Amino acid sequence: MRSSLYISAAAVAICLLAVSCGKEALKTTYGNQEKYIESIAESLQKDGTATITRNEGSVRVTVAEGQGEELREGGAVSFYYAGYFLNSGSLSNNNVFATNYDTFAQSIGWAVSDSTVFAVQTIDLAEDEIVEGLRNGMIGVKGGEECYVLFSGKHGFGGKIVGTIPRNAALAYHLWIKSVSNN
Repeated sequence: MRSSLYISAAAVAICLLAVSCGKEALKTTYGNQEKYIESIAESLQKDGTATITRNEGSVRVTVAEGQGEELREGGAVSFYYAGYFLNSGSLSNNNVFATNYDTFAQSIGWAVSDSTVFAVQTIDLAEDEIVEGLRNGMIGVKGGEECYVLFSGKHGFGGKIVGTIPRNAALAYHLWIKSVSNN
């Protein structure tokens, strides 16, 4: 009886150790992602005209300023996008997982036949669910702005595989903001 109690206690200890090691590995992964996100942001700012804004785990690099009001929590935004998963510490057209911008799709060799896929998307931040990192990065955008929003897997889809996006992947969205309205 005592030996089975020791075996059970040892099994629990091993499981706790494995979970703890898994959490540490994930923490290290996200930390490494945040480092290469900063490197990408700096490379996008290379000519000195881009601005970098950080908000709750998201980094927005504005490469073309917009005009008018800034998007606030609860507002709505209309935009084109190209989504990337970052597995090599760089933006690569090989890692584009989705876009709604036909001009961009054609530029990377994607077939553009379904016009319903390639249309401006409008999101109401008060009602629509979007990934946390993208939401945080979009706060403050203006109509006419072109920017990149980058964030680690911690603020993305986490441990879920979504389409072709690997679990815990860092993500980047190239955004072409068409309009912003705040209620």
